[in-house]
Amino acid sequence: MYVAVKGGEAAIANAHRLLADRRRGDRSLPALGIDQIVAQLALAVDRVMAEASLYDRTLAALAVRQARGDMIEAIFLLRAYRTTLPRFGYSRPLDTSAMKIERRISATYKDLPAASFSAPLSIIPTVCSIQTCSPIRRWTSRCSGRRKRAA
Repeated sequence: MYVAVKGGEAAIANAHRLLADRRRGDRSLPALGIDQIVAQLALAVDRVMAEASLYDRTLAALAVRQARGDMIEAIFLLRAYRTTLPRFGYSRPLDTSAMKIERRISATYKDLPAASFSAPLSIIPTVCSIQTCSPIRRWTSRCSGRRKRAA
């Protein structure tokens, strides 16, 4: 415990009590339960689980409650908790020399030297026909460099 503050451990204990009291809110209202948060704030719980990469609804709901609804703080709390867990597996490196690239998306270049598909594959033929290109298999050779903005 970090105690290099004026007041020492007593000040830290008082700060913990104050935070617990503020976190609880109005005591005349019933406290939020974990089941309530999971059921009624499902999207918030899903967001916290996804961003923290720890898929446990109960823990995510507990983080939301502890953070008093602040999603960024809840994500931070769950990520911090995840770092304390033991690893349950390790992956082996892959040999990527034989892989064939089907899609290439880059945030580094404004315009890639070759074509880039950032849309679902189901809409690419539509976009291709709008731009009067040939079918999808020729997209990269014909459409690179000839993109027009929609008005």
